[in-house]
Amino acid sequence: MEVYEVFKLICIVQTIGKVLFNSKQLLIQMNKTVKTGDSLSRQIGRRTISVLGLCLACMAAVAQVKWYNPLETEGPSVVCGQGWKEDGGNYRRLPARAKDKVRQAVWDLACESAGLSIRFRTDAEDIQVKYTVTGGFSMPHMPATGVSGVDLYRHADRGFCFGHYAFGDTVRYSYRIDRGEQTDTAQEYTLYLPLYNGVSHLQIGIPQQNCLTFVPVAAATKPVVLYGTSIAQGACASRPGMAWGNIVSRCMEVPLVNLGFSGNGKLEPEVLDFIAEQDAAVFMIDCMANMGGEDNEEIRRRVKAAVCQLRMRHPETPILLIDHAGYSNGVTNSGQYDTYTRCNRVQAAAFRELQQEGVKQLFYLSHNELGLHPDAWVDYVHPSDFGMMQQAAAVMHKLQQIQ
Repeated sequence: MEVYEVFKLICIVQTIGKVLFNSKQLLIQMNKTVKTGDSLSRQIGRRTISVLGLCLACMAAVAQVKWYNPLETEGPSVVCGQGWKEDGGNYRRLPARAKDKVRQAVWDLACESAGLSIRFRTDAEDIQVKYTVTGGFSMPHMPATGVSGVDLYRHADRGFCFGHYAFGDTVRYSYRIDRGEQTDTAQEYTLYLPLYNGVSHLQIGIPQQNCLTFVPVAAATKPVVLYGTSIAQGACASRPGMAWGNIVSRCMEVPLVNLGFSGNGKLEPEVLDFIAEQDAAVFMIDCMANMGGEDNEEIRRRVKAAVCQLRMRHPETPILLIDHAGYSNGVTNSGQYDTYTRCNRVQAAAFRELQQEGVKQLFYLSHNELGLHPDAWVDYVHPSDFGMMQQAAAVMHKLQQIQ
């Protein structure tokens, strides 16, 4: 039994003790003025028994939950969206050997669980999730449910399962799922992990009489690999299931490795070395939102070098370059407009040069094709759920053309 549950039991026992002590004192006081057998004394006794019964019922309820740790299962990994399994159980997005090869900022972001998920099957209607996180719960422009929360979806109909949540030393979600087809049989679920926090001690709880099994990752299926910025990582979705990479993965039923690094999608060869290790179905590069501080020649050089670096290891794998989706105030601020249009113009020129140099299986998703509405952002650059849906739709349309 976990420390938290032991603490709850101790609190319950203390409550029972206080109830019994107070009832005893009250009976002594009442007996000074009320004869033994008086109806008031009997009422006090009955109430004491009722409270005691309620407390014991609470103790039984605590004891009847079975907890399952995804990292303690035998056999293949059950952490979906994780490109490297070599370090044993964890919720990181790069392997441990990357720590000394990439910049510290990239490594720290790789320890956040964006794009990772757990799939499991259970016949339970009541599901609980508890875990701890390594950082703050929220950001000024992104709620705790997106930064540090989880999301549960039923696989059969992609049904969203809302969970009541509480953020404390332990984050807790509680789900009740009793509607839909075949609710009396085991259902498969996907649990999306936090977008902007590290996760530890995650457990899934179900009633004692029910069963739960984790679904191993399908090793034979090649993933889509996404390398990008804070937008790719998931800012500023209201909850993990609404990050555009997770939407693409869910709707197209394809595995996706999310290597979005907030403020640090800079087309660095050290990062691309690890990306090139992945046996991908498609590589997606969405880094222009972090390239505004570079001059035109440096952007051109990095785009071409990134494509060539991947192409050396993967001569036939499709590579999709994605434009900067723009800024919300691009229609009203000339500086913002000039920044994203310049980055996109240079990337498009690099794309054409690569094609002329004979690079095959190279594709482009333009700003116009992305087509985000001016109201699709939370701030100047990070999409809301609405913007995430628009970006996901544009990406899915392009991926369908590629495949």
